[in-house]
Amino acid sequence: MSQRENAIAALFAVLGQLSLGATVKRNAALPERVSDQAMAILRDGEMGEPEVSLSPLTYHWQHQVAIELFVADPDASARDARMDDLLVELATLIEADRTLGGVIEYAEIGPPKFDELAPDGTGGIKACLLPVVLHYSSAGPLN
Repeated sequence: MSQRENAIAALFAVLGQLSLGATVKRNAALPERVSDQAMAILRDGEMGEPEVSLSPLTYHWQHQVAIELFVADPDASARDARMDDLLVELATLIEADRTLGGVIEYAEIGPPKFDELAPDGTGGIKACLLPVVLHYSSAGPLN
């Protein structure tokens, strides 16, 4: 498996540790409904241009992935509280081991961007886009 896939898989495993009942998916379509629980979707994001060092040839990546978080509740203040709890728990999990089990060099959490959604027939969904930059190195652009 490539270092890129190892890094994404390690972050996906961290998302699976969320205790707030979040369903975790990778690169899934946007949900039309969110159950009583929360939902998290990990997007592969953009790798950008690496810095390259020679001898040995090494590509240093700052790979920005995106975590989309969704919580549903008819009560707006309850949605806000659940989203906040989810973000605090996720930050705690990442900050406890920024190397994601030694798979990457560092995980950097960016600022969240919030949105309120109201698909037909729902009581309201709070959405959050959370960028995370995964710093890692590889021997080539595809591995």
